[in-house]
Amino acid sequence: MGARDHVHDVVVVGDGPAGRALGAACVHAGLDVVVVGDDRSWTNTYGTWVDDVPGHAHALAASTEIDVVALTRSRLERRYGTFDNAELRRALDTAPHVHGRMTSVQHLEHHAQVVLSDGGVRCGGVVVDATGGPAGPGVPMQTAYGLVLAERPDEVEGDAAVLMDWRPPAESFANEPTFLYVVALADGRWLVEETSLARKHPTPIHELRERLTQRLGVDLTDRAEHVEHVAIPMRSGLPHRESLTVGFGAAARYVHPATGYSVAASLGAAPRVATAIAEAVHIDDVRARSIHVWNAVWPSEHRRARALHDYGLAALLRLPAGDVQTFFEAFFELPTEQWAEYLRVDTSAVAVSRVMTSVFSSVPWRVRRRLATGSPLPFAGLLR
Repeated sequence: MGARDHVHDVVVVGDGPAGRALGAACVHAGLDVVVVGDDRSWTNTYGTWVDDVPGHAHALAASTEIDVVALTRSRLERRYGTFDNAELRRALDTAPHVHGRMTSVQHLEHHAQVVLSDGGVRCGGVVVDATGGPAGPGVPMQTAYGLVLAERPDEVEGDAAVLMDWRPPAESFANEPTFLYVVALADGRWLVEETSLARKHPTPIHELRERLTQRLGVDLTDRAEHVEHVAIPMRSGLPHRESLTVGFGAAARYVHPATGYSVAASLGAAPRVATAIAEAVHIDDVRARSIHVWNAVWPSEHRRARALHDYGLAALLRLPAGDVQTFFEAFFELPTEQWAEYLRVDTSAVAVSRVMTSVFSSVPWRVRRRLATGSPLPFAGLLR
């Protein structure tokens, strides 16, 4: 029986961290799975809170204390780490892999055919899209310009990693909020990055480079081992529940609206989704099968929390630079267990609303007015 005739339980399209994590979880669940992708190296830096990845702590390149600078500087009571991409990939690389790129998918009565760029076909009872997905017009974007350096540069204040330093790099840049991000990598290296959290009109890379230069007092690009250009779509809402191809990871909008992170959420969700796929393969109706998996990708409680997260991002986009500093000062003054829950995709609406209420009550009235002025549609979605 050839690849065109054989029907896998699941075909996972996309071999980044999300796709390989789901592939590995499907293998563990005893499923016949194949992961399709172009086998590119993972060059981006993936950060995470250490307690969010208890099963993958061995794949962290570095774990350290971390500071945040808003109106004041504070040391967070939570350890932060970055992944050793090669080690994470080795740990997740357990599913059969097919080199290629999907050009189309055709859903038939009982299974789907995934057509690859070389003309090959892979068939699956369930097809999962873990490719990340395009940005689309009008989607807010997180952009960043980062430098991987051999050591922590003396030009960076302090001695710890920095999650966010919201101080403007120069008076001429004070109108547009961006922040400095500084984290330890493997082998003593460091990433120093200027980041625009989310903008409807993305901050250009060349401007982020200029901002980083102004902040440090010198352009360190020539000293960098690697230069990172980051562009992450910060899409609101959820993927369509009726889609026969089920999204996962960033393609399922696991990108957190307040951070842009998605890897830890994908690692955490993979076993749950693999279990749902194992249940779904016994469902005859293709649409019912995909909906069953979709409900595991986005359980109802996580959907309610996401509606509130989206409302929070919309409110944050309305704040001028100075008020963004005030917002994050109030956010990180909350008890660690509260803001930690807010920064998870797999959290509850109660936890998210508790943080939103606490921040709203502690910021000045001018910031409250901006936070409260906006469309009620996200809350209508939450009620639905």
